[in-house]
Amino acid sequence: MSKTYCSVNRLYKDEYLAIETDRLRLAPIKAMDSSLVSDYFTINRAFHEKWSQTHGDDYFTSKAQRSYLKADAKSYSQGRLLPFWIFEKSNHNRILGRVSLFNFAFGGMMSCTIGYHLDKEYTSKGYMTEAVNAIVDFAFEELNIHRIEAYVMPDNGASIRLLERCGFQSEGLKHSYMHINGKWEDHLAYYLLNP
Repeated sequence: MSKTYCSVNRLYKDEYLAIETDRLRLAPIKAMDSSLVSDYFTINRAFHEKWSQTHGDDYFTSKAQRSYLKADAKSYSQGRLLPFWIFEKSNHNRILGRVSLFNFAFGGMMSCTIGYHLDKEYTSKGYMTEAVNAIVDFAFEELNIHRIEAYVMPDNGASIRLLERCGFQSEGLKHSYMHINGKWEDHLAYYLLNP
């Protein structure tokens, strides 16, 4: 699979990072595009609910998403987050999903965590596998990350299969790890090491 870590063909003159794969363009987006994000989350609210952190109704508004995008930009500037929104290369007006790297630990650790979600209409097409593989390659090759961790609910078979397709290995169960859809849920821990 070909990929390019773009410094050209930017959508914005001040865009700081983008990754392109065969079919996808992954990039942070600006607060001014908050309506794209609120549309994405509103369309997928019921689909994501079983697997997502608990959110109130205001989370799905453009105003709230503008604040989140500004927080993402600040976290990026502080080296704490790489927030990649997923688009088809041919269509920059609809978000397909998001894959992010966060919880960075440098020095003797050189590790981070990966998280992701996808539009319900784009599942089972290999988009997220393509996106995760590109982000993993970027983390290993460009950031020299040694270890990437992922956490998934035990009954989320699609996410488990995705992680295993991308080479992640199971490491055990984290009890009461995250507040999901109104209650604390256990998660399986997965990891991938830089070869």
